[in-house]
Amino acid sequence: MGQALGIKSCDFQAARNNEEHHTKDISSRHLVVRRGQPFTIRLHFRAPVHAFQHALKKVVLIAQTGEQPSKATRTQVTFPISSLGDQKKWSAMVEERDAQSWTVSVTTPSDAVIGCYSLLLHILGRKPRLLGQFILLFNPWVREDAVFLENEAQRSEYLLNQNGLIYLGTADCIQEEPWDFGQFERDVLDLSLNLLGTDKQVEEWGDPVHVALVLGVLLHALKEKSVLPTPQTQSAQEEALLNKLRGSVPILRQWLTGQGRPVYDGQAWTLAAVACTVLRCLGIPARVVTTFASAQGTGGGLLVDEYYNEEGLQNGEGQRGRIWKCCDDGTLALTNSNTKYVGNNISTKGVGSDRCEDITQNYKYPEGSLEEKEVMERVQKKKLEHGEDNGICPPSLEIADPLYLFLEAPSSLPLGGDAQLSVTLINPGDQEKAVQLAIGVQAVYYNGILAAELWRKKLFLTLSANLVKRITTSLSSSYFERRPPENSFLRLTAVATHSESSLSCFAQEDIAIGRPHLAIEMPQEAEQYRPLTASVRIHNSLDAPMKDCMISIFGRGLIYRERNYRLGPVQPGNTLCTQFCFTPTKVGLQRLTVEMDCNMFQNLTNHRSVTVVAPELAA
Repeated sequence: MGQALGIKSCDFQAARNNEEHHTKDISSRHLVVRRGQPFTIRLHFRAPVHAFQHALKKVVLIAQTGEQPSKATRTQVTFPISSLGDQKKWSAMVEERDAQSWTVSVTTPSDAVIGCYSLLLHILGRKPRLLGQFILLFNPWVREDAVFLENEAQRSEYLLNQNGLIYLGTADCIQEEPWDFGQFERDVLDLSLNLLGTDKQVEEWGDPVHVALVLGVLLHALKEKSVLPTPQTQSAQEEALLNKLRGSVPILRQWLTGQGRPVYDGQAWTLAAVACTVLRCLGIPARVVTTFASAQGTGGGLLVDEYYNEEGLQNGEGQRGRIWKCCDDGTLALTNSNTKYVGNNISTKGVGSDRCEDITQNYKYPEGSLEEKEVMERVQKKKLEHGEDNGICPPSLEIADPLYLFLEAPSSLPLGGDAQLSVTLINPGDQEKAVQLAIGVQAVYYNGILAAELWRKKLFLTLSANLVKRITTSLSSSYFERRPPENSFLRLTAVATHSESSLSCFAQEDIAIGRPHLAIEMPQEAEQYRPLTASVRIHNSLDAPMKDCMISIFGRGLIYRERNYRLGPVQPGNTLCTQFCFTPTKVGLQRLTVEMDCNMFQNLTNHRSVTVVAPELAA
C-alpha cells in the first residue's frame, strides 16, 4: 500500500485557482488563494491506486503556518481526504480520479489564519511529505468572512483597483493626485507578509481588525524611522526629486529594505497610501480618505490650539480649534474660536470612477445636531471625571467695545498670478478707534506644519464710530519672498487690534495654489497590441517662460517602462502640444498618467483612463 501511495508530483494548479480566487494579478505560478473558498490540487502517484480506495481514512493533509505551528494557536490543522467536503472547516475531498492521479478540492474556513502555508500529505505510519506551499488571504467575496463586501463594484474598487487618487489642496479647492497603489506588484505580497511577520501573535491573523491595527503601527514606526527633515535650501532639481512620489511600492520597499528615495516630512500622507496598498494586498478592502484641516493629536479632546504672533503669523505647528495670540510680553490672548472649520469635505475616490466623493457624513455629525452635542457633552464629562480642564467650551469673546473683522479671499491663487482679497472692519461703537491691521501669508503643509513665511503687510487705520470699512488689496505670487514648497497651500491671516482693547480680532482663510492645466486627449477604448496615440497640451498662463520642460508618461498595461521626453521652452501665452504613441498589452481598464516638470513647477500631473479590449472583441 505504501508503494501504491508514493507521490510522484503535486500540481497546485496556480493559474486556474488564482483566476477563481481573484489573485491572478499577484501570480500565475504560485498558489495564492482566499479563505472560505475551495481550491484544487492534482496529486500524481507513482503507481495505480485502484486498490487503495478502502484505506482513504489513513491519508490526511496537514496545513501549517508560522514559525511554531500548533493546533492550539490554529496555525496547524490535520484533516482527512474524504468523499465529502465541509465548508465550515479545513476539509478535502476527491473530485476526480483516474488510475494514477486525484484531483482534490481543499476548503479553508472563512476565519482561518492568513499567511504562507505549507501543505503536507501524511500517510499513517510514514513521514509527512511536503506537497508545496500556498498563501492564504482574506476574502471579501465570501459572506462568512469578516471582510465581506456585498457590492461587487466596491470589491473591485477597494481591493482590486491599483489606480487611485489622493486628494490634496484645501476643503474649498480640492486637488487630485494620481496614485499607483501597486498591491499586485511582484514583491508586495512578500513584503506585506514579512512586515506582518514582525507580529508574533500569529494566532490573531485571522482577525482583520488585529491585522489592520498591527500593520498601521508597524508602518507608522517605519515611516518615522525613514522620514527625513525637509531641507531649508535646495535646488529646483533636488526639490523635484524629493517630491516625485507616484505610488506606494517604492516607498514600501524603501521603508522595509532601506533602498529607494527617502520620504520627507511634508509627505506624511503617504502613510495612508502605503497602508492601503498593504491591506488590499492581504485581502482587506481599504481606501485612502483625506480630511482637510483636521485636528490631530488632541488625545480625544475634540479641541486643539493654534498660536500666532501679534502680526497674525503662525508659530510652529497648529490645527483648528481656539486661536491664541502670543503677545510680545509673553502672555497669551484668546482671539477667536471656530467649531466649523475642522474636517470639512472629507474626501475619497468614488467607486468605479475618478470623481471625488464627499463622505463627511460617515465620519462627522452635522454641525449643531443633537448627536454632535451629545458627543461634546460625553467628552466633557469624561475629562471632568479625570480632573482635567475640559477645554471644550472656550471663554466668551464678548467685550464692551467690540471690533469685528471679516476676510474674503479666493479659494485658489494661480501659480505666478494674482488675486483680489478684501478685509472688512466694523466698528459698531460710538467711539472712534485707532486700529492696527496685520495681514500675512504663509505656506503650510496639509497637516498644519508651517512650511515657509511668504508675505506680510501692516496698516494703521482710524475707524470712525458706526463705520464699516472695506479694504481691497491684490495678493500676488510676485510678492512672496520664496516659492511655496510642493504639496503646500497658502494660509492667509488677518489680525486687527485697537488700542483700547486687549482682545484682537482674527480671521483666516486657506488658499490652494493653482497650477497650469495639463490636458490629455485619447480614445476611451483601445485594442490590445494595437498602437494608441495620446495628445498632451499645456498653455503657459504664467508671466515667464517655462524652461527645462520634461514630460514623463507611464501606465501599467499600457507602457512597459516610463518614458521621458525633453521639450523646448514654452513662452508666456503660448501652448505646448505634443503626441505620444504606445501599445497596450493588458486587457481591462487602464490608466495613462502624464507628468510634467519645468523650471516653474514640478510634478504637474494628469491622467486618462482607457478600456483595452482583446483583438477578437474589438469593433
